[in-house]
Amino acid sequence: SAVSSGLVPQGFELPQRRKTRPAMRIRGAVAAMTALLLPTVARAQQVLRGQSIQSPPNIYALEPDWFLAGTAIPSKKSTVLSPGVPNRLGLLWSKYPLLSADFEVTFTFTVAAAEPHTVKDEGFVLWYVYENATEVQQPLAAKHIDHQESIIAQAWEAALQAQNFDLFGYRSKFDGLAVFFCGNGPNAPSVSGSLNDGSASLTLGSGVPASNARQYDYRKKSEHVVKLRAQPGGAKVEIVGHSSFDIPGQIKPGGYLGVTAYGGKKGIPGPEEKADMLELVKFEVVNHDKGIDAENAPKEQAVPLGPKTEEEDAEKTDMLHESSSFKEHRDESDAIKDLTNMVFKLVMETQPLRSQMTNAIAALTKRIGVMEATFENLKAEIDKKTGHHLSKEFEVIKEELISLATVATKETKERHDKLTDLHKEITDFSQAAVHPDNIDQHLDKLAQSSQRTIDQLTNEHQRMFGVSLFIIAGLSLYNKFRCWEKKHVL
Repeated sequence: SAVSSGLVPQGFELPQRRKTRPAMRIRGAVAAMTALLLPTVARAQQVLRGQSIQSPPNIYALEPDWFLAGTAIPSKKSTVLSPGVPNRLGLLWSKYPLLSADFEVTFTFTVAAAEPHTVKDEGFVLWYVYENATEVQQPLAAKHIDHQESIIAQAWEAALQAQNFDLFGYRSKFDGLAVFFCGNGPNAPSVSGSLNDGSASLTLGSGVPASNARQYDYRKKSEHVVKLRAQPGGAKVEIVGHSSFDIPGQIKPGGYLGVTAYGGKKGIPGPEEKADMLELVKFEVVNHDKGIDAENAPKEQAVPLGPKTEEEDAEKTDMLHESSSFKEHRDESDAIKDLTNMVFKLVMETQPLRSQMTNAIAALTKRIGVMEATFENLKAEIDKKTGHHLSKEFEVIKEELISLATVATKETKERHDKLTDLHKEITDFSQAAVHPDNIDQHLDKLAQSSQRTIDQLTNEHQRMFGVSLFIIAGLSLYNKFRCWEKKHVL
């Protein structure tokens, strides 16, 4: 049947009718149409993996399909486009064109707002342009955006403007579609969009934000989702949970998707100033053109130019460079240079945070000093009001408490020693009680000791009795002599 053969989805039941030939033909036609429509529907909702960035980003899947430069760095949970440092730029561009004019981009991001917000002209843009931005900006990134000397000298921005990259890291005369996230001030962030054919120059304050701008505070600390629905007749931008607007115009296939983020210009002197931190959480692209496979479309075949001569091969192959004994040393030097640039980039991006921590520690130390001085003044005022030196009295009380603690510790130790001795004696007695002979010996010793005590008491009693008799006799004789003396006998 159609269900068992897989032409009709599982659970789909055809109406029960009498099995006539027309009914069987209808069932066959329905099954054939279902088999044809199912791949079309699945293809109409094709998620373009090569044009998407999942959450968290996979570095190994990100590197072949995307170009990252400047402050764009993948992390464990998201892709950081702007770390919150002014005068820095982050670039994220797809290396391959999107071969469809009917697609949808879901842009999920978070912004950690800087407080206070003092930088100027900062913002970020979601691009769909017909120029291969990776091809034109990769040399500039190597020479200026990621170059140590250029960053120190603040020369990278002038180098980009000299190549007409003067709008949030890309061209003000762009050819394609742009969705701008910026504002005229820290309290007026907005989302707007424009289509351009490369003839008009759109700059911040003149065309950006566009006339279709929607006030939206994307600087709140939460995930924000913005959807871009592009079709050949125009585009629609939806701020999920807020509002939407249309961008009329013509959308063509073959464009390149990308996101650029500019940290803005410094508003105050000093290294502690911060900009907004932008993180790309998820970037998903869905193809709605059911007539084309946007990632697997056939590529143009290169036109053969004829057989190459030996001179051309020699020009393209530097035999001296390839066969040199210092080739490995040059590779090591290049790797060390790249590592140095990466470390310098990390140091430059963390410098505002380190400066802020140093200032916070210094402020805390100063506050602690002020607090100690306040306590000293308060103590002096209390002594003055009470007429007593409370600190000295407190020291005396502290010494008495220390002495009491020492005496208590000593007495506790003595009690513990006595208990230890008693426990030892009880243990010895319990061990001795196990053998009856030992008990008899102890009893004999106890009896002998008792007898000696009794004998000593008896001897002492007898001795005391004799002494008492002697004393009584002496007192009697003395008394007799006294009586005779009174009678003048003697």
